[in-house]
Amino acid sequence: MSDHDPFNEPDLAHPRSRELMRKGFFWDCVNELAPFGSDGGSDAYYEWRHWRSENPNSPPSACIAWIMNGQLSGYNDKLCSDEQISADLANPDDAYLADHYDMFTLDATVIASALGQLLDEGKIDPDAKQYARVAVKHQLHPDVCMDTEHREVLLATQRVIDAA
Repeated sequence: MSDHDPFNEPDLAHPRSRELMRKGFFWDCVNELAPFGSDGGSDAYYEWRHWRSENPNSPPSACIAWIMNGQLSGYNDKLCSDEQISADLANPDDAYLADHYDMFTLDATVIASALGQLLDEGKIDPDAKQYARVAVKHQLHPDVCMDTEHREVLLATQRVIDAA
């Protein structure tokens, strides 16, 4: 892996990522709605790269488990249920991993980490895809995503994750 910055030099990103991530917002580091535009998304990508350099043979799910302090098993579709979303929005301090992240930052971190593998390696391993899909589904919940532009970004992100 080189030291390139794919946001300043997208031609240096893996060709498969350029093929799948055609929309400009995927390469936008300042649009808060874009996968790498928030502080959490941007930081997560560079943390992914650092983690990968130290763990070149580990599955990407190990990175996501590291992000979640070993509590990966709780990051599943149950978080996306109407009841859980309502509870988390009403009591954000009681949400999953609230002592480390708010739900938006956690999901952005998972999405950016998975897309980071696509940027650098041209794929998203199936073991990481399942968590990226939970993150997108979580953010697409109608009580969470009320912005049309954000919904479009999330749906495009979902298509990229599925195709990768």
